[in-house]
Amino acid sequence: MDLFVGIKKFDRRGNKVFLPDFNHLENGQVASGWLRVSHRERDPVKSTPYQPVLKHKRLLKLTKGEIVPVEIEILPSSVFLNSGESLVLVIKGSDIIIDDNPTGSRGYGHTDTVNKGTHSIHVGGKYDSFLLVPVIPSKE
Repeated sequence: MDLFVGIKKFDRRGNKVFLPDFNHLENGQVASGWLRVSHRERDPVKSTPYQPVLKHKRLLKLTKGEIVPVEIEILPSSVFLNSGESLVLVIKGSDIIIDDNPTGSRGYGHTDTVNKGTHSIHVGGKYDSFLLVPVIPSKE
């Protein structure tokens, strides 16, 4: 299972705000991350609350019906939000920018996934789910 996450910015009228992304996409999103779930094992020594570091030492394949916690690093970024603007978290099984980019860019080139079958994402309740976002208050 491959997971792709993106954070998109919307203006106060609900329109997407496209941003330069990694110096190769003029119409990108605020931030991106991805994870091959079989490589989900964290390194508890090197990881921080804001940056999970993965071990990549062994392949932890999912079995049918298995539910596992994952932590996906979202690459650092910075964006200013005016009153009424919003951020939206998108989770997909394929590259997010490919479907969304008005310039037709192929996003980051993640075209070879291991996704097979139906995947479910469990959030809330007993499945602790959150997006950790550092907030820098304005000086006003």
